[in-house]
Amino acid sequence: MQRPQLLLSLCLAAGLVGCASPHDAPAGKADATQTEKVRRVAGMLDYVAADYPGSVDDHGGLSASGKTGEYEEQVSFLQDADALARELPAPPTSFDPIGKLTALRDAVAAKAPGAQVTAQARALRKRMLEAYQVVLAPTATPSYQVGKELYATCVQCHGATGKGDGALAHTLEPPPRDFTSPEVMNELSPVRAFNALTDGVEGTKMEPYQALSQSQRWSLAFYLFTLRHQPAAAKRGRAVYDKTGKPIAAAAGRLANERDGDILATLKKAGASDAEAMDGLAYLRRDAAFTTTGAPMDKARKLLAAAVGSLENGKPGDARRQAAAAYLDGFEPHEAALGARDRGLLANLEGQFLAVRENIGSGADPHEIEQQVLRIGTLLDRADEVMAGHSGVGTAVVASFTIILREGLEGALLVLLLLGIARRSGAGEEDVRAVHYGWLAAVGVGIGTWFGASSIIQALGGAQRELMEGVVSLFAAAVLLGVSHFVLARIDAQRRVHALKQRLARAASSPRRKLVLASLAFVAVYREAFEVVLFLQAVVLDAETSAWAMLAGAAGAMLVLISLVFAMTKLGKRLRPGPLLTALGTMLCLLAVALAGKGVRALQEAGVLGIQPVHGPRFEWLGIYPTMETLLAQALVFAAFIALAAWAMLKNRSSAAAAAAPASASSRG
Repeated sequence: MQRPQLLLSLCLAAGLVGCASPHDAPAGKADATQTEKVRRVAGMLDYVAADYPGSVDDHGGLSASGKTGEYEEQVSFLQDADALARELPAPPTSFDPIGKLTALRDAVAAKAPGAQVTAQARALRKRMLEAYQVVLAPTATPSYQVGKELYATCVQCHGATGKGDGALAHTLEPPPRDFTSPEVMNELSPVRAFNALTDGVEGTKMEPYQALSQSQRWSLAFYLFTLRHQPAAAKRGRAVYDKTGKPIAAAAGRLANERDGDILATLKKAGASDAEAMDGLAYLRRDAAFTTTGAPMDKARKLLAAAVGSLENGKPGDARRQAAAAYLDGFEPHEAALGARDRGLLANLEGQFLAVRENIGSGADPHEIEQQVLRIGTLLDRADEVMAGHSGVGTAVVASFTIILREGLEGALLVLLLLGIARRSGAGEEDVRAVHYGWLAAVGVGIGTWFGASSIIQALGGAQRELMEGVVSLFAAAVLLGVSHFVLARIDAQRRVHALKQRLARAASSPRRKLVLASLAFVAVYREAFEVVLFLQAVVLDAETSAWAMLAGAAGAMLVLISLVFAMTKLGKRLRPGPLLTALGTMLCLLAVALAGKGVRALQEAGVLGIQPVHGPRFEWLGIYPTMETLLAQALVFAAFIALAAWAMLKNRSSAAAAAAPASASSRG
């Protein structure tokens, strides 16, 4: 390998690694009335799942409580649920809610075993919510203090400590629930408490609290689950939660639908003892549900909640900016770490974020947007669980290897193409040196960016980062089209090389030509180096591990990258100039098409361009995204390439005919 190629191989890979050295839109519109009906049906099914087993005995007869009206209450709930379900439109799936409700009612009429009915009711509830895309959770973090203050209105019945021993408790039939009883609480969830506060409880003195706002009801619902836990247990539970690998996202949206019994089972499955699981439950119920937990997606949740609040206050402009910031500043910095573990979840979240921003901008129904935000919340909960459930060291190695290899290979490929063009242009080694100066400068600036990354990236902000990336990508695509035209200027090998030499020579002065080559090399490599800095900064944060673990993955990527550069260089030497130049021109144009798609996508993420989703594949390496804008930009670049190639072919034919005419006349003479 010649020295320039060896230097390119080593420094491109080492330079990118030096940057790492330690120092889609949801379907359906959520109508408010429809959402409320689905919520009420789900609440009734939840009630039946928890209370039906106590109304029948093991032999298919009524238990003592069943004989006092508990069983008839379950039958009545299912009748009401069936009536509400028949008012709903058919879901956009093959799911048949009426048929499933009928089967559940038949099981209850036959006094089927409690475990069977519970399983049927919970499965039906889950399918109902999924089919109608309804999420039951708070959009903002509940307030412990608000819940505590509101509980003062419950003391008369439930007692100051929640034991169901208030001053009026002895006058009530049935008696108030004991919120400190494991038997009671293990079957309850904050969603069920929220439903009781919203709708009341039929057959009891529990009246609906419609005067309270939705956020107040959520705060009170979550507060009820703190009454059985002491602060000391919650403090111990934080260590248990961390030790078990954070098996459930410590976020209100995730905890809202979890019964205490479910959480205990999850913690025990993750390795906690019975006592440790109780402490872990105390932490999740008493502390985590009311605070930001430090999880990667907390900032995104907070900004999305702020967007919903802005919509409620009639400020759609603020809501759109907050939704954009939720993606750019709250989610995107963690894309690399999440992508190393679950690419499908990453793509789903990215599409949902962009869609909710567009829906806010288009003036969609606020109830639809609220449900969309809640759906994003469930995906963010999954993301936190996925990111917490893997070894930080392993994740750092995989993520850094993937990032360095992907970004480094893209930059190296373009630099090699430019070097091939410069050498075969006949313009001398000055053009070759210009390419080397360009990419070496980019690597140097990239290393400087790494050391100043914290302040630079924070100063830019998410929107500015995406805007910068989009402009750089589109600029590179435009320059690539011009360079590829040099390569496609002639048909046969000899004339092609000669024409390329002349074209580069005519790029005004030699300094200007060298500046074009150097700037393109710089832009190509620095774009990749900037992404490396951005992504690996997030990996260091998310992996919660030493940067040396990240360097291990980066070193592996460097070796692979050097090998690939060496192989491509050797292969290039053995190719004939004519076919090689044609291949180079084609590859440059393909890179221009890919960069056009990536550039437009970055501008979409920055909020500069709109988004019109289309059905189609998604290939990030090729810059292909299922949106009208990105595909149109790529089609325009591709059409420009075809037009340039056709024009070059016509010009070549004219030149060939002109050259043949004197030769023919001479032969006749």
